[in-house]
Amino acid sequence: MTTQAATRFIARRSDFLEGFVAMLPLWSGAIPSGIAYGVAATSIGIGAFEAQLMSLTVFTAAGQLTAVSLIDAGSSLLTTVITVMVVNAQFPLLGIAAARRLRPTLGQRAQLGLLLTDAAFGIAAAREPLRHYVLVGAGASMYLGWNIGTALGLTVGNAFGDPRAIGLDFVVTLSFLAVLVPLIKGKPELATVVVAALVAVAVLQLAPVGVAILAAGAAGSLTGAVLDSRARPGRGGP
Repeated sequence: MTTQAATRFIARRSDFLEGFVAMLPLWSGAIPSGIAYGVAATSIGIGAFEAQLMSLTVFTAAGQLTAVSLIDAGSSLLTTVITVMVVNAQFPLLGIAAARRLRPTLGQRAQLGLLLTDAAFGIAAAREPLRHYVLVGAGASMYLGWNIGTALGLTVGNAFGDPRAIGLDFVVTLSFLAVLVPLIKGKPELATVVVAALVAVAVLQLAPVGVAILAAGAAGSLTGAVLDSRARPGRGGP
């Protein structure tokens, strides 16, 4: 290994570990949610292998819990797949945002395709400039925490009871708020959050949660883009 290659390797490892460690506090939300999913999956007759495989390949708390509910209700495979895709409509927006800032290679896109999450993006974005291996490290950390939670739910979940019954799944919401708040550094970010929240609440009265997420993401992104362009020198900003 050349000196230049060794330097790159050390820098990437350092970035990966930075993202991985930064995500560890959010395991307090990932693990209870994974337990809740594992308990819910076994309670409707999904085998331990299949349930764990879903966590390894799908890797989305909202999507997997939604899938379990739909399977329990007797929904078709097509309905389940489409609904889970709608519930996770924010991921294409996250992918676009990450791709615009990172310009990833094909191999890097494959890494992000599995590991990119809301929390990972928030943690990495808070450490400007956005770095690919910080994002991958944060995503890998959440991936591990979620799968540990799933395994616990599948093996000893009954000993814990259903975490949702005592509100432990709400820790996920609190974790996302902990990631979001440090990113609000000025009026554009605050306006983006407020607009997205208001749109989400409004659309939820008329449409499923996935549609609300997509609408909120689009409205927030548009608001942020407009305010950001106005704030840049030479574009009508101060």
